Amino acid sequence: MKALTSSFTTTKKFIFYLFITLICIVFTLFCSENLQNIAASLGILSFGILHGANDIKILSSKRMKINSLFGVSLLLIYLVVVFLGILLFYFIPGIALISFIAVSCYHFGEQHWEDKLNDIKRPLLFYITYGSLIFLMLFSFHYSQVEEIIFQISSVHIPYQFFFVSLIIIGNIFLVCMFIQLKKIKHILLETLLLGILGLLFYTASLLFAFGLYFVIWHSLPSLKSQIKYLYSEKEDSPYFKYFKSAFLYWIMALTGLMAIYFFGSLPKDQYLSVFFSFLAAITFPHVIVMGLMFHSPKLNSS
Repeated sequence: MKALTSSFTTTKKFIFYLFITLICIVFTLFCSENLQNIAASLGILSFGILHGANDIKILSSKRMKINSLFGVSLLLIYLVVVFLGILLFYFIPGIALISFIAVSCYHFGEQHWEDKLNDIKRPLLFYITYGSLIFLMLFSFHYSQVEEIIFQISSVHIPYQFFFVSLIIIGNIFLVCMFIQLKKIKHILLETLLLGILGLLFYTASLLFAFGLYFVIWHSLPSLKSQIKYLYSEKEDSPYFKYFKSAFLYWIMALTGLMAIYFFGSLPKDQYLSVFFSFLAAITFPHVIVMGLMFHSPKLNSS
């Protein structure tokens, strides 16, 4: 069983990114919310969107044994799923929001633990509780803004007590699961330290910066490395450049769609964040399916 995340399989790398997170906490103490939001937006629109822009290439990989199901219509089917996600948010936003959060909880947990818990018997509970813990910390520390966004999307008010009590319950469940699954006390201490530092970051940072830093540093970058490892052999030259070249068109398409909504949509300024998260949700649904298929495909497991 490997220690730490799939992209940070050595303690030194883990500590390095932990140090970056601490630097970002200091950044939040001295920088305005607007500056934090600009930095977060740049990170999400670059690495955050990029890490999901190569899903079609992953699906069409020779090692992905589902090609016949999609044929030459992979891109069309993928875009249809994204479009259905948008329609879901438009017509039944409450169910769409719950679905997005549940799927994201699982996805965050899967990416963080997929290389650490190869021998786990029930990964679903572990993945969901970890991702839920991340979201509940974020929601609890930014309740007012989160509650407003949820109401704008779903027209439902959720009391603070719901998030706080859920955080306590899920936190305890996760800690018990971690002590059961992780064999070495060093790994437990490092993961607990990470959660503590993330909690401090979520408390000091703006909502967008807190989400953006976790999304980019602790999710998107590990995902990028997992995807590059899957798509390209270790002997190939410039795998990162090849990945960017392959993902560039889809990345630009996603940015163009988001920018079109921002510049040409007739939305009040206080609703832009709601639209932004709804957009991320729409592209998250198919991405989570692709990542799940990739993690269970022969090439990744055998490498």
